[in-house]
Amino acid sequence: MALRVFYFGIAIFSVAMVILAVQTPYFGDFFKEELDIASLEMEKIIDYEVTPAKITSKYEAKKGVRYSNKDEFINFVGHTIDDDVNHTMSSNIAVLQGDEVWFIDDARYSSSDAFNYISDEIVYNRVTKIVTSNKPFTLWQYENNVTGLTIKHDLKTKQTFATGVHGWYNLQEK
Repeated sequence: MALRVFYFGIAIFSVAMVILAVQTPYFGDFFKEELDIASLEMEKIIDYEVTPAKITSKYEAKKGVRYSNKDEFINFVGHTIDDDVNHTMSSNIAVLQGDEVWFIDDARYSSSDAFNYISDEIVYNRVTKIVTSNKPFTLWQYENNVTGLTIKHDLKTKQTFATGVHGWYNLQEK
């Protein structure tokens, strides 16, 4: 009889331990289905975008990792020649997901018509050719300087829309 009581106690203890183990906040991490497993890793990347007439873009990165739904690049620099204007976008981390490229950490945009822009995060849509950011930014062209909270710049029409703007303009005396 004492042996049966002992086995019954062990069974209750085992069930209690399983229930306590399931209640830990980390137990759910064991069953995650969305694991980011890299399918390809690249180093010292140089890629060209070519049309039948000319080379339109050059992309460089120190390191790149391809996942099933996105590509991540470290120390990314992209140069694009669009009609008459050269565009350069760079950042410490770039994430390509669908039609959007996310430039994160020291994101910079500059063009050959002296339009420069710095933010912590820039989002570039490759289809619409629109550069946006919901982070504070600094924008300058020649000696003129603008800071603000959010920005949207259309590369096709060269129009810029921003919120929370403070500007400093250089007025030359004649």
